[in-house]
Amino acid sequence: MAKLKYDAKRRRALNMVWDTSADYRFQPDFLAYGDDGAPDLYLNAVVGFTRKYYDTDQLHAMFQEMENSALVDTFTDLLWLGLEYATYAKEAPVRPVLPQLRQEHARAYFNGTLADKHGVAHEMQAARWHEVLGEKNGLIDPWAKALYQSLAFDPSWDTATLCEHFRKLTKKYFVSHFLVRESLEKVIIGKGLGDFLSWIVPQFAKKQESIFNFLYSKQQAEDLLSGKHAHNGLMAIITGQTAAQNYDYIIHCFGTSIYPPQKQLEIDQACCVGVHKGCHLHFTRGHLGSKGSTGEASLWLQGARRQRVRNLAYYKEHGEKARQSIIRLTQQIRSAMRLVRTKLPVPVKAGELVPSLVWRAAKLQDPRVFYNQEVVATPDFTVDIMLDASASRGGAQPVIASQAFVIAEALRQCGIPYQVYSFSTLRSYTVLTLFKSYEEKKKCTNVFNYVATGWNRDGLALRGARQLMGDFSQTKKILIMITDAQPNDDRPFRKEGSLYQPEYREGRAVADTADEAAALRREGIRIIGLINDEVKGGMEDARKIFGKDCIRIHELDKMAESMGKILCRQIESL
Repeated sequence: MAKLKYDAKRRRALNMVWDTSADYRFQPDFLAYGDDGAPDLYLNAVVGFTRKYYDTDQLHAMFQEMENSALVDTFTDLLWLGLEYATYAKEAPVRPVLPQLRQEHARAYFNGTLADKHGVAHEMQAARWHEVLGEKNGLIDPWAKALYQSLAFDPSWDTATLCEHFRKLTKKYFVSHFLVRESLEKVIIGKGLGDFLSWIVPQFAKKQESIFNFLYSKQQAEDLLSGKHAHNGLMAIITGQTAAQNYDYIIHCFGTSIYPPQKQLEIDQACCVGVHKGCHLHFTRGHLGSKGSTGEASLWLQGARRQRVRNLAYYKEHGEKARQSIIRLTQQIRSAMRLVRTKLPVPVKAGELVPSLVWRAAKLQDPRVFYNQEVVATPDFTVDIMLDASASRGGAQPVIASQAFVIAEALRQCGIPYQVYSFSTLRSYTVLTLFKSYEEKKKCTNVFNYVATGWNRDGLALRGARQLMGDFSQTKKILIMITDAQPNDDRPFRKEGSLYQPEYREGRAVADTADEAAALRREGIRIIGLINDEVKGGMEDARKIFGKDCIRIHELDKMAESMGKILCRQIESL
C-alpha cells in the first residue's frame, strides 16, 4: 500500500475518510498518500470503510500490539491489505464507482516509483494490484502464494475474528517454522548476521521491512546489527535452532553423507566459496533418511514416503505410455551410437608395424606384430540425470520422477553408464540425493523417492554435480538437467567486500547458474536442459544457462521424441 502518514494535506485526506465512513468525528490513525504526496482517494476510502464496518478500538489495539515489533511496517501494510480485500467486497455492491477507483489505484501503483517497493509487503501488494488489473499475480514461491491467500480476509468476519486471524497469520509465516514449503526457511533459517545486513540495514534505517519475527523487539534487532550476537545466537533467538541442529535435521531427513567427514569438509572448502560462501553441500543416497527420526524430520519423512507412493501410482497409471517412450528413446540412442562406434587397436598379421611387438615374431613365432583398428560398440561416455527438487516442483513430482525413470531405463538398456540424482536447498544445505551411481546395474527405481522441498541454488548444485561425476580421464560426460530454470534461494548472493548482499534469485541467480554451466562445458561436459514449466520468461532464462541445448517438456508420452533428438545430437558430436 501507499505509505500511510500525516502531512500538510491532512484535511483533504480526512475529508475522503469522513465521506466514506459517514462519521465526521472519526480521527483515523492512518491516512494514505501516493508517491506524488497527494492523498490517495481509494486507500483513504478503505480507511473510511474500515471505520464503517469494523470496531476501530479493537483495530487500534491490534496496531498498538505490533508497535514494538521490528516488522511493524510490514505487518501494518499486510493488515491494511487484508482490510482492503474485505471492505471492497462489502462496499462494491453499493458503490458502482468503486471498481473503477480500485483499478486506477492499481495502475498508479505500477506507474509510480518502484525502486523502494520491495520486500514481503510490496510483493503482496503487487500481486493484489496485478489481479485487480486482470493479470496473473506473479507469485511463484509456495510460501508467498500461501501468505497471499491468507490476506484475502473473509468479509463475513467480525473484528475480533479478523484480528485473531491476523495474529495466527503472523505467527505462521513469520514466527513458527513449519515443514518444507511453509517454512520460516523462507526468510530466516540458515541466515547469519552477515547475510542479513544487506536486507535489514537499508529497510531498518528507513523504517521499512526487515525480517524478524513478530515477537522480536527493535532493541534486539539493533543489538544484532551491532554485532552483539553471533551466528548461532541469532538462529537460536529466532528459531531455537543452532547450526548443529540444522545439520541433524538434514541428516535425519535425507540420510548421512556418502563421503567421510574429511572428504565432505574438503568439498565444502573447495565449492562453497565466492557467491556461495556460508553455504554447504550434502551428498546422500536417497534412502529417505533415518528410521529413528523424530519431530519435524519425522513429519518430513512421512510426507516423503507418501510422495513415493503417489509417484509410483502415477507411473503405473501411465505405464503403457512410459514403456512406449522407453522403446522409442532406446531405439534413437542405439541409432546414434552406431554412428559413433569406438575404434580400438587390435594386433593383426598385417597393418601398421608396432616396434614394441617385433620380439614376439622372433621369440614366440607370433606374426601379429601389426595393429589394425577394430570398430566396437562400447560406449566411451556417461550420462548424468540431474533433477531440480525444489518446492516449486511440488505439483509435478510424479511426472518428473516418471520422466527421469524413462530416460534412465533407456540408457540402461543401451548399456550406457549413468547416474541419477536430485538437488534442493534447505537450511543453507544444498542436498544432492544420489538415486543411482554409474556402477549399479539395476533399474533406477529409487528415483521414485523423488520429493520436492525447499529452494534450488542451481549454481552450487552444478558444482556438486561436478563432484559426483568423478574422473574425466577415461570417459566423456553428458549432463541432463530437468528443471524450471528458475534458481532461487533464501540465502543471499554473497558479494565479498560489499555490505549489500542481494537475493539469490532471478537475473543474478540465472547468471550464476549460467557461469557454472559454462565452467562445466569448458571441462568438456555436454549439458542438456529439460525445462518442465510454463513460467513466463522461463525458456529465455533456460537458454542463458543451456544455450541451444534445451527443450521444454510438457507430457510424458512426448518425452522420448523431444528428448531423443537433442540427446542423440550430443552423442553424435562426442
